[in-house]
Amino acid sequence: MPEATEMPTAIALAASSSFSLLIFGLASRSRRKPFLRLPTQDESLEAETKRDPFAVTKPEDLLDGQFVDEEAFWAKMRLWKLLLALILLTSPVIEFVYLGWYASNAGGDLFAQHVMCATSALYLVALAICSVGQRTASDHKVSLVHIASLSLVATAVLSASTIVPSMPGAQVSFSPGLRYIIVALYALSLAISSALPTGPPLHFPPGLIYSRKAIRNITNPPSGNVLHPGASIASYLLFSFATPVVKLGQNAAALEIGDLPVLPAKMRATYQFVNMRNILRSKPLQPGWDLAWRLFRANWIALSTELLLSVVIAPLWYASPFFLKKLIAYLESDPHRENRVWGWVFAAAQLVSTAVVYLVSAQVFTLAQATIQVRVRTQLNTALFAKTLVRKDVVSASGVISDKDTSKSKTKPVNGEEDSRAKKEESEFSSRAQVMTLMTTDVDRVSEFGLYMFEAIVAPLEVVAGGILLYDLLGVSCLFGLAAILFFLPFNHLGGKVIVGTQEKLMKARDERVALMNEILGGIRMLKFMGWERSFEKRVMRVRERELKYQKISYMIEVFFAAVWNVSPLVVTLASFWHFTVWRQQTLTPSVAFPAVRLPSTVFTEMCFPLNGLPETLINILQSHVSLRRIEKYLRLTEVAPIAPLSQHPVQVPISVQSATITWPQGDPEGSSATSTPRQQFVLRDLSLDFPEGELSLVCGKLGSGKTLLLLALLGEADVLAGQVSCPRSPPDALASFAEQEIKSNEWVVPGVCAYVPQSAWLQNASIKDNILFSLPFDEDRYQRTLEVCALESDLGILEDGDESEIGERGVNLSGGQKARVSLARAVYSRASMLLLDDVLSAVDAHTAHHVYHECIKGDLMRGRTVILVSHHVQLCAPGASYIVALEHGRLLYEGGPTHFLASNHLHSLTQSSDMERGGDQTGDGSGIASAGAEPTQHITSIENTKANPTAIAVEESPAKEKKTPRKFVEDEKRAVGRVGWDVWEFYVTSFGKVGYWVCFLFMLVVASLTPVAENWWLKIWSGAGPTEAAEKGPVYYITVYAVVCVLVSTYRFYVLYNGAIRASTVLYKKLLESVLFSNIRFHDTISRGMLLNRFGKDFEGIDSQLPDQLGRSMILALTLFMTLLSVTFVGGVPFLCAGIALGFIYYNVAKAYSRAARGMRRLDSVSRSPLYSIYGETIAGAPILRAFGASSKFLRDMIRCVDTNASPSYWQWGVNRWLNARFNLLSAATVGATGFIAVMSPSISAALAGFALSFAAGMTGTVRVRRFVGLEQALVALERVKEYTEIKQEPPEFVEPAPPASWPENGAIKCEDLVIRYAPELPDVLHHLNFEIRPGEKVGVLGRTGSGKTTLALSLFRFVEATEGRILIDGLDIGQMGLTDLRSKLTIIPQDPTILSGTLRSTLDVFDEYDDKDIFEALRSVHLIPPSDDACEALPEDSPVIHTNVFANLDSPVSEGGENFSAGEKQLLCMARAILKRSKILIMDEVSLHSVDYATDELIGKTIRQEFAHSTILTIAHRLRTVIDYDRVMLLEEGHIVEFDRPATLLSDTSSRFHGLCKATGKIEFAQLKKLTGLP
Repeated sequence: MPEATEMPTAIALAASSSFSLLIFGLASRSRRKPFLRLPTQDESLEAETKRDPFAVTKPEDLLDGQFVDEEAFWAKMRLWKLLLALILLTSPVIEFVYLGWYASNAGGDLFAQHVMCATSALYLVALAICSVGQRTASDHKVSLVHIASLSLVATAVLSASTIVPSMPGAQVSFSPGLRYIIVALYALSLAISSALPTGPPLHFPPGLIYSRKAIRNITNPPSGNVLHPGASIASYLLFSFATPVVKLGQNAAALEIGDLPVLPAKMRATYQFVNMRNILRSKPLQPGWDLAWRLFRANWIALSTELLLSVVIAPLWYASPFFLKKLIAYLESDPHRENRVWGWVFAAAQLVSTAVVYLVSAQVFTLAQATIQVRVRTQLNTALFAKTLVRKDVVSASGVISDKDTSKSKTKPVNGEEDSRAKKEESEFSSRAQVMTLMTTDVDRVSEFGLYMFEAIVAPLEVVAGGILLYDLLGVSCLFGLAAILFFLPFNHLGGKVIVGTQEKLMKARDERVALMNEILGGIRMLKFMGWERSFEKRVMRVRERELKYQKISYMIEVFFAAVWNVSPLVVTLASFWHFTVWRQQTLTPSVAFPAVRLPSTVFTEMCFPLNGLPETLINILQSHVSLRRIEKYLRLTEVAPIAPLSQHPVQVPISVQSATITWPQGDPEGSSATSTPRQQFVLRDLSLDFPEGELSLVCGKLGSGKTLLLLALLGEADVLAGQVSCPRSPPDALASFAEQEIKSNEWVVPGVCAYVPQSAWLQNASIKDNILFSLPFDEDRYQRTLEVCALESDLGILEDGDESEIGERGVNLSGGQKARVSLARAVYSRASMLLLDDVLSAVDAHTAHHVYHECIKGDLMRGRTVILVSHHVQLCAPGASYIVALEHGRLLYEGGPTHFLASNHLHSLTQSSDMERGGDQTGDGSGIASAGAEPTQHITSIENTKANPTAIAVEESPAKEKKTPRKFVEDEKRAVGRVGWDVWEFYVTSFGKVGYWVCFLFMLVVASLTPVAENWWLKIWSGAGPTEAAEKGPVYYITVYAVVCVLVSTYRFYVLYNGAIRASTVLYKKLLESVLFSNIRFHDTISRGMLLNRFGKDFEGIDSQLPDQLGRSMILALTLFMTLLSVTFVGGVPFLCAGIALGFIYYNVAKAYSRAARGMRRLDSVSRSPLYSIYGETIAGAPILRAFGASSKFLRDMIRCVDTNASPSYWQWGVNRWLNARFNLLSAATVGATGFIAVMSPSISAALAGFALSFAAGMTGTVRVRRFVGLEQALVALERVKEYTEIKQEPPEFVEPAPPASWPENGAIKCEDLVIRYAPELPDVLHHLNFEIRPGEKVGVLGRTGSGKTTLALSLFRFVEATEGRILIDGLDIGQMGLTDLRSKLTIIPQDPTILSGTLRSTLDVFDEYDDKDIFEALRSVHLIPPSDDACEALPEDSPVIHTNVFANLDSPVSEGGENFSAGEKQLLCMARAILKRSKILIMDEVSLHSVDYATDELIGKTIRQEFAHSTILTIAHRLRTVIDYDRVMLLEEGHIVEFDRPATLLSDTSSRFHGLCKATGKIEFAQLKKLTGLP
């Protein structure tokens, strides 16, 4: 070892040992004084869990896992550590030999230096010996890290000092061979300590974090299944912990989430949620950068580490160009290789510096892409979900007030500006789908900020470091080049503004599109019934066109900035070389040219990366900022009042309303008052009510009187503008706490807990049993009694799977009555002491209502519980109620006991059917309740048969059924396996354009790919030119040619690409939209809406914004690689070509293994997102119900389980990416190093050729190529999923020639000839050879028991089910021979579930803009939504004090998503008005659709129907016999056969007829009334 290097080496070893000792000392001090330490993060989380009802973290969630074979592990580690100690012990022995020699020979300074070396060696030995007995993972890991780090420092500094040549005259160390032995010992110590695992393997039960489905699919359960807590140091650096995942992806047919290693505790959603929740709750969130700061606080360790490593790595990128300069300079100075020592030094330094920068950068990318991205996504997703659970439900009321009406109001809020701002923010998220977009697209954009931060930090540091190195190369000339960069800086400010504005508009358009798609998918049945598919397709494509317009602008901005910044390195190069060669008259040598401008590992190229990456980074950061701002706005929205835990509830909370003024929830009630309420805002005024506890209270009133608003006020969901509302409410964690308790039957009901049954039933996609239990313990006796009193037993009896039958999404496979009764059963089974029931009797027939009222609401299960019932069944419910409230137009009409109410005129105003609800002797079993047919594979039928459901058929009831696995109704999402097929590539390529487009684009790619090769070749010519040749041609010649070559690298290729991409996005979206809209209705019933929204949302977001860029850059890289190979073969000959082929073979095999795993991860990530979409949708739609039941924390836990399921493939997607990156980068470093050593060894290689070879070596081994190609295939997974749904089974054609006449049907005659219907060839017939004829204008009622085929008959008229045999003729034309749109557009159905879409009142009633306002108002009058006076639609004067303006008088009144700003009754009447406007010759009615209105209005509507459709043929599926008793004829179906078809009077007069028995079963009083209505005595 040279003397000059002895002292620095000794100092480095001593400093590293001292630093290690300092760390141990600080750690020991903190352990000795635990009373001074702050609470750890884990302890803070545990304390939060105890006091926060939303803290769902359990103790096991904070554990990484349980040790596996711990004793065997520690025994093995003791042996390895003993060996390590023995190896290290040799080093101080050799150092003492040195000390003895120097002491006896008066070594002086060398003696002191070896004292430091010996001390460091002894310290390392002591560390190894102390670690032998360690048995805790933390101590073991710390010891290994210290030993490996010290061994690395010793190996590095001793190796460097050993190989550096001695200075002339320097003293040489005693026995240099011993120094080599010490280096080898330290290297062996480094290898062992870095290869030993840092802890025992861990196992964590997957069932605690994954869904049951994911657990069932586990195919390869490992014993140690937790991600890398015990991985070795080398495994961390090389990502070897991902090797089992890569092998699994290579060998398994299909990866499953349960097969992947479980993430450690601090990466899981429970930990991250509570951590983020603590930070968010510390103080109110402020506008601006507050949310960004809190995200930094939640991830400060990871972000700080990334920041530190980014600062370190920026200058390291230029270490390789620096040593390349030195190496080429050496080759120039010593062409015959007479002294190779310095050549070896520079070649080795280039190898090591390249490897180090790759390893460090890999850790930075892992932090940014895996750790930070997954954590931030988890934190924001869970925070947004928790916010949704407490956010005031203004969605339902958002459409009440239009901007125009608000602007006309002269009364302003006290705090006008804040109120206006709050309402504006609320309006941004007024759609449920918009909130879902927030939780998906926006969260993903923000989570990617970690990567952008790294690039934003590294870029300027690289420019500075590159400038310093350029100064060393070119001197003052580089300053002229760098100064040219300042010219481009003003573009940043301008571009930033344009980008932010465009991105905000793009996100709003995307929100609007996803919201519209969510509505369309929810109302797809109505669209198909009406034949509106094309109309709404155009509506969606208009929004899509606007979205893609902003996407194209975003692309063009990106192209512009890419062009600007692509020119900047050229300007820097030209300015620098011009000054260097022309102004300063310097010669451009290879040692200057190649380090300055060559391909990777050279200065200008390294500067090109940050300069070219800045525009994309800037755009991404600004897009993330826009999304972060949207999330921050949502998190600051108004919340419902917090509810104390049950333990802190008062003993008795009165249920009362004291002088209260109540309105629908608004964004910011603060600063507003009753006088400032907008004119069209509905208000309950001056209510004073006192509901008795433990009794039944009835709330009644006409349509739109405010009954539902009163219930919501009791639940805390409405705004109380004045007065006070007192009512017990369930805390958010009530349901979760009940699930863990053992409950005695006499302690089932818990005081202070509520249950709520809304008008529109909210059901989960789960079994009937799970919906009723709602996560409560199963009490068989209570459960069976609940089924009985809710009249569900007969339904379950005909179901193949009984109560295990799966309910489809939104209950699509249940009738309205079934949905209502399942929803009611959930409340009855619950532990609530107070039940709020909103019109639960409206969806069932009179006899079922009678049963439910007497057996359920007034039954034993409700005894002692407070029940507040909203109902139009006043005569049925009023006598048994203890307290009655009657409302009218937002004012109290009556409150008090039933005696005075029944004697007052209020009862007469609510109903004019005196005996309608009084059943006499109920001898029947509710057989007036009819049912629908069923679905071939689901076998769920409707006891009321009110659901127009083609996916339900009757199943014969069997006395005993074998227990078997319930069949799946909603299909699991399919996942492709293997490579992305060529058909997917073809699907995408053809969507860009025809042959002409691709010829143009490929030509541009070829031209662009030639320019880097030409640029490098010209530099070789220039730098290798002799002095004479260079003088003859002059530097201007070379610079001019170089500039022309570089200018050819234009960005026009991206302009062509992005234009084609916009066209492809339009074509692909239209294909998917058409396929979904015109698919068989069975598809929509059995596919989760989350799966569809996933494709229309996240998948298309990737197709729009990521796939084109991946495709274009992959093609560019492929062509560049090909051209590089050609140029290398031309310049370097056969040896270089062989080297390229060998490298390509190695790359292909490694990339093949990686691509399989990466593709599988991408598919798993996509599939695991769909459950997240589904639970988002369920929760957003049912937030008030969840809060009422106290189920918020339970759903939060379910959502966290979905997040964990999705986070695992997301993390491993980047894990296998880094696995490949580490191996390819080290291969690249080894290749570059080997090339350098070969150049030093071979005198025949010139300096210019060596520079070319080194550039080739680095360029051929660029990892980015393989990752880009695999990234393209991963991006194509989204396209693969879209293509899957473009190939689903379609309905018959819309139009068939010859089309029916425009006036068809003129009469409305219906004739069935030998009609046979079955749902599938292998299933039995549902309708058996029906033959009947309905005359024009005839009114026919269809009756029958459950499964008789009534709805199947109605659906066959619309061809939702096709005739197996026979045919249906309408006005003599066979409907099976005409197009579906021609058929359905001429028929009208009023379905049971009223469906209206967002827009205005006019667009709701007049979808195609076919009618005048006068006609629309007339239809509204017909259904009594506006009064009959001629001036009903005239606007009120501006100073009118009236608040309850009739919104139906203004056709521009907004309609919110799903019509949520109207009551169920109002929506039903709007559907009726729509039917009146259409005035079809044939009307199919589901009579239950009028049950949600009061009986007075019902009778008026009945008269309207008879008048408006006097000349139309009406087919009514009846449940109230009174409805069809005055019809022309009634048809009685039984098991698919017509058993009776005649006039009601004729059948009723025949005592042997089944119709007579059906009427008689209604009871004596009702039977007498029915006979009277038919004119019989």
